[in-house]
Amino acid sequence: MRDIKFRVWYLPEKKMYYRGYQKLTHILLCEDDQGKEQGSGTPVWHAPYQDCEMLECTDIEDLKGRLIFEGDIVRAVWNGKSFLGEAGPVPDMFKSRSLHPLHSLFERFGIPDDAKDLTLEILGNRYEHPLMIKRLEEIHRHGG
Repeated sequence: MRDIKFRVWYLPEKKMYYRGYQKLTHILLCEDDQGKEQGSGTPVWHAPYQDCEMLECTDIEDLKGRLIFEGDIVRAVWNGKSFLGEAGPVPDMFKSRSLHPLHSLFERFGIPDDAKDLTLEILGNRYEHPLMIKRLEEIHRHGG
């Protein structure tokens, strides 16, 4: 079974936390520990569930070695074409259906789950770059 990682968008601060852990009564928000705790993060805050949006990690790295999470804006280059979209919910958390973690993004652009020579790059995320999301929605609405 894979280790499922989450980062957290904390609504009151409008801030992205490096990691978040679901506890019985709260979410433990963590800052980046620069690898000191095997990447699990440094605990900084106990936040109520209703103030947080949990974003699952896809376990896929972009061309710079950064992990792609739900909500990330990703540029995919495949077969000589460039595509821009948001990483949606991870469709197969426990890998029981053999779907690629970026299946919904790939499906939208006709990229097969087993595509070769695919380059992925994170350009931002929907929370910290809302204007990018607005532009993406305009592009999709007008078919451009």
